[in-house]
Amino acid sequence: MKPLCVNRVLCWAAAALLALTACAAPRPVAQVTSTTASPVPVATKSTSRHFRAQVLARVPTDRADARGLELVGDLLVENTGPVIRAVAPATGEVQAQRTVPPGSGTALTPAGLWHTGAVAAVLLDPSSLAERRRATMTDEAWGLCYDGTNLVQSDGTTTLLLRDRDTAELIRELRVDAREWAAARLGELHCTSVDGRPQVWAAVDGTDWMIRVDLASGTVTADADLTAVTVAEVPTGRNQVIGGIAAVPGAAGELWLTGRHYHHRYRIGLTPRP
Repeated sequence: MKPLCVNRVLCWAAAALLALTACAAPRPVAQVTSTTASPVPVATKSTSRHFRAQVLARVPTDRADARGLELVGDLLVENTGPVIRAVAPATGEVQAQRTVPPGSGTALTPAGLWHTGAVAAVLLDPSSLAERRRATMTDEAWGLCYDGTNLVQSDGTTTLLLRDRDTAELIRELRVDAREWAAARLGELHCTSVDGRPQVWAAVDGTDWMIRVDLASGTVTADADLTAVTVAEVPTGRNQVIGGIAAVPGAAGELWLTGRHYHHRYRIGLTPRP
């Protein structure tokens, strides 16, 4: 595996050339203006196994501790731990926000918008972000997404937890056949589909990589080098890692990426690499 780019002197030098624009916290407004959404798969060729991120655009942020990102209509819902908020993708302007129990992971399902906390999963109304109900949680949540059937949760290991989309009750555990990723700590998740098979992109915590896992077999089917994003960010602390992945509406193969205390939210394309 290539060495982590964030640890190389050259990457720091390259990153120092980037002018990072500070962004004041935008003014929140009363409610989310669009609420209709369904999972938007990242279309990829079944023969492609290795990808790299190409930065297509970036939007300044207020450097919040982002721990989850989800597309809801034409807005991005960002989980920042104690606050969940809806932001305009192109500008970063906050459209709505609400205090929630601290935690990581956000996923939109037919039942509503799930937010996973340390001791409870909270179901929110996608329109107003008002709380609908809670479910007890006993597993630490590092990431969450919805594969069209179940909630998929990561807990910082190579095991994924599949939960009922309506109740958040645990259905089964899926051990990832990690091999060269045996020591990986899986964090933020983004559910997708390849040739009709449910899969999930998982950020590998503390690295420049994310891997794609088949949710039927647990097999790692692809990897993606995120160096283009991590170099641009010039990480300033051990917790400055990928904290949010969401689809770009109407753009196959493109994603929004954000991170914990990131200066920017990035729109990227995944392009095949050798």
